Amino acid sequence: MNNRQQTIWVILSLLTFLSIVLAGIKLFPVADKWQKAVERAENISIGTDEELENIINFLEHRLKNRLQYEFTMEKDPMRLTNVIFLTNAGGRRITNRRTSQVQITHIITNGKNRYVGILYRGKNFTFVEGDSIAGGEITSIKRDGIILLKDNQEKYIQMLTATFDESITTSIKE
Repeated sequence: MNNRQQTIWVILSLLTFLSIVLAGIKLFPVADKWQKAVERAENISIGTDEELENIINFLEHRLKNRLQYEFTMEKDPMRLTNVIFLTNAGGRRITNRRTSQVQITHIITNGKNRYVGILYRGKNFTFVEGDSIAGGEITSIKRDGIILLKDNQEKYIQMLTATFDESITTSIKE
């Protein structure tokens, strides 16, 4: 080995030694911090925070309740009558007719007497003034509806279909 090679090896050895010493000096505070972190971790007891446990229990309970929820729709969006409003010949809106409601189908006038046709609970009836229906009394039959007295309150029930000309009347042969 000549002097040139020896000089290069000495310089490389010194640089290696210096870099190891400098790295050790630089890493010594990190090792000290690491040791302190390990000591702190040994002193921590996990799961003793009651407030955190209460919050977690509340969230788990709420999640269980939400998972049991079943979504149901009140109205079927595919039914055409839920989207488009239908009207009768008189321009009044036709709604889902309930059978428990009094619905006037027709009114017949023959001069002195008036008769009213009523659809109630799926059956057709014919009434005159003074007759009783649905827990009330028909007090008056008008051109396009009736006045029903129920629980000491007068309620006007209008006919759902278009009204006809009053000049068209029926006559009874005597």
